Amino acid sequence: MRFILIMFITVMSCNALASSPEQVVSQLWQALSHDKNEKSDITRLQKLFHSDATVFGVHLKEGKHNLMVKSGSDFIELLNKPSKSGFYECEIVRKVERYDHFSQIYSVVETRFNQEENTPEFTGVNSIQLVKTKGQWQIISLFYQVENPKQPISVDGGISGRCILEGNAKRH
Repeated sequence: MRFILIMFITVMSCNALASSPEQVVSQLWQALSHDKNEKSDITRLQKLFHSDATVFGVHLKEGKHNLMVKSGSDFIELLNKPSKSGFYECEIVRKVERYDHFSQIYSVVETRFNQEENTPEFTGVNSIQLVKTKGQWQIISLFYQVENPKQPISVDGGISGRCILEGNAKRH
C-alpha cells in the first residue's frame, strides 16, 4: 500500500509540474528564488528545462550590451552554489501565446535581494519558449534582458511587487 501511495504522489507531482506553460513559468521564478546563503532549487530547474534548452541573457555593462549564451544545464550549474544574498523573483506581467505543443511567454520580472524591500534591485524582460513532449511542458529556450535605465520596461497593467503565481497575483 505504501508503494502505491508513493507512486501516486510522484506521478501527481510530475503532472503538476507539466500541466500548463503558465505553471512551468511560475515554478521557474519560484525555483530561482532563494534565501541568503542558499541556492536555487536545482532539482526543480532540471525538470523545468528540456535537455536541449538554451538560455540567452543580455546585460548592460559600461553602456554596452553583453550577450551570454549557455545550455540549460550550464545555466543551472551556475546556480548550483549558495549565494551570499537572497534572490527573489517577482513576475508582474505575463503574456501567453499557445499553439498545439508550443507556447511562448513574455514575462516581466522584478528581482529583489531582500524579499521585504519595496523597490526591486532590477527589472528584466523574458521571452520563454516551451514545448510539450511526452505529456510534459518544458522550457526549450529562455531569453532575458536586464532593464536598460534609458529604456524602461513597460509593465502594461502590472503592479510593482504584485507577483503573478500560476495566474493569481500575490503581493511580494
